[in-house]
Amino acid sequence: MFRPERFRALMNRFVCKMTQFDRLLAKGEGWVLITLVVVMTVVVLLQVIYRYLLTQPLHWSEELARYLFVWISLLGAALSVQRRGHFGMDFFFRMFPDKGRRFLIFVIYLLVGAVILVLLSQGIFLVQKTAAQQSPAMEISMGWAYACLPAGASLMAIHLLVIIIKEAIEKPKAH
Repeated sequence: MFRPERFRALMNRFVCKMTQFDRLLAKGEGWVLITLVVVMTVVVLLQVIYRYLLTQPLHWSEELARYLFVWISLLGAALSVQRRGHFGMDFFFRMFPDKGRRFLIFVIYLLVGAVILVLLSQGIFLVQKTAAQQSPAMEISMGWAYACLPAGASLMAIHLLVIIIKEAIEKPKAH
């Protein structure tokens, strides 16, 4: 026999575990981002030292800094999805009644999900297409440079999915 209170308790436990996983994932992303920023800063500093003080520029440093910057951007975007830190039009959102707000949130999540899906699919395509190419200075697979797209999109998708499930289970809030 179906018991709504038991189902609700199971769903609450599921959402709690999902939220814990989401927070742990975000914490890991934060540490990876800090590490990448430190590495990029050191690489750029070394390039300045080698170019202007030692007059022997490092041939690989600019390329590595560029790839690190792109990885930082995509991983940072994923962390921003988790924290709901992207730009929003709060003024227009407040103009809608509660049902209109829920519908608007649904449309926004649908559009964000579509963008994430495009990033993921095109990122996978680019990684496959460029895996055999080598970067000019570091001579690594260009697939590593483009891997930030599917990696970042996958993290964004996980965070968005957790947000959607949490909001679907929550009761509508009175504003």
